[in-house]
Amino acid sequence: MTVKPMLAALAKETFDSPDHIFEWKWNGLRIVGHCEGGSALLQGRSGADFTAQFPELQGLAQQVKADASVDGEVVCLDENGLPDFNRIQHRIGKRDPMIIKHMAEKFPATFMVFDVVSVFGQDITATSREPATLMQRKEILGKILVSDGAVKLTSWVDTNGMALYSEAVRLNQEGIMAKTKMGLYYPGGRTDCWQKLKIPKYANFVIGGYTRGTGWREDMMGAVILGKPGEGGLRWVGNAGSGFNNRVLADLYGALQRIETDESPFLPGTKVPKLGSWVQPILVAEVKYYDVTKGGQLIWPIFQRVRTDLTMEDVRNG
Repeated sequence: MTVKPMLAALAKETFDSPDHIFEWKWNGLRIVGHCEGGSALLQGRSGADFTAQFPELQGLAQQVKADASVDGEVVCLDENGLPDFNRIQHRIGKRDPMIIKHMAEKFPATFMVFDVVSVFGQDITATSREPATLMQRKEILGKILVSDGAVKLTSWVDTNGMALYSEAVRLNQEGIMAKTKMGLYYPGGRTDCWQKLKIPKYANFVIGGYTRGTGWREDMMGAVILGKPGEGGLRWVGNAGSGFNNRVLADLYGALQRIETDESPFLPGTKVPKLGSWVQPILVAEVKYYDVTKGGQLIWPIFQRVRTDLTMEDVRNG
């Protein structure tokens, strides 16, 4: 059985609502665990089999007291019990059993289960004849899952989304989820029944170049190329191509053209697609982003403004 996980729409702002429950937004790998006949299969969002990559989750079928498919997220927790996206990235894509064993010991995984899509062989999603609402599914999950060790039943709060969001901000987490109590589970669907409220991060980076524009930006720049100062030059952290209005785009493009250079300010070997030009590393940009990959690249970088009050040394020392 393959189940496409239900997806969440992006909410514009946090809110309180008696019609919703609110949960932690786990920063990990989305997994549907299929438990049948005493064994479990871990299915990724694309349908890939992740069972062998997480040997510490082999007890899932014993903790789920029914033939069922449960939905959740596999995370690696830090010393404070909080999800660490970089740690889970180290667990993905491994094939050698010895490496898998080593990584499981170094970065142990936990399966945070938050939903159930079938139980006793019966489909309870929106595609079935007898779909279950979210709160009905939560009740079923509470009865069939033994929360312990590497498999845990996630908690939730009723109504008070703003308070949970504030706690996520305080703990520097990815965000929270808002879920409609009467909502159904739509496999592979993205509806307002589930909404994600992501917490952005802000930081300053040095502009080391820009890429060529396309479409209506064909005669302009496409994105600024961002770097973080280090020994030997800038370490490339990604490109920010959104967040500009027309005036800022024109002004910044003009400023960058005036400081173009043939020499890359980035570490040797740095390659950027659609490179327009390198520039002298004298301009600093404030950027909004949502996380950082294990390779150090920003996730969803969005340009905010040029920091005329900062230099590369300020970024280095900041």
